[in-house]
Amino acid sequence: MWQEIYQQHKNNGLEILSVALDVQGPKYVEPYTQKAGSQFVTVIDRENILGNLYGFKAIPNGYLIDETGVVLYKELTGFNVKSQRTRSLVEEFAISGGITNVDHPVAEAIDDAHTAANTHFRTGESLYRLGKTDEAITEWRKAVSLEPDNYIVRKQIWAVQNPDRFYSGNVDYDWQAEQLAQGL
Repeated sequence: MWQEIYQQHKNNGLEILSVALDVQGPKYVEPYTQKAGSQFVTVIDRENILGNLYGFKAIPNGYLIDETGVVLYKELTGFNVKSQRTRSLVEEFAISGGITNVDHPVAEAIDDAHTAANTHFRTGESLYRLGKTDEAITEWRKAVSLEPDNYIVRKQIWAVQNPDRFYSGNVDYDWQAEQLAQGL
């Protein structure tokens, strides 16, 4: 759907930057961008730098930024273009360069637990890159114990340990719900 919006509004100056959060890197992200026919830029944040900077713990997140760099709108953990409300907001922004009559959601506070969890996440990411997967998982589990609602970290654990649930076609959201119900 993002590609559709981009195609409709790119001549109005709309630019879309997609950020994938995946420690496993481009080879796991590219099939999804290719399948979607994405013609806008997608970058990969293997280290969860954005989650650390902006305090989010899940995706999708959205920022609408005008041509001067001013953030006009941000929405954390729920910015889904499949939602009519979100799609209307993005289309208004694409057409007019602004937005009207919208509450601006407040960003989550970045507390000590979030900072500590992200330190464990980055340590795990470094270990993962060195091929030390078990040690990486241990660090990521420490992050989840500090911040149980951090689904970005949980997803990395699940995807590394169960790639078939993520990278063999459709993402298995029912399985993810089962993992959450079991406290994993």
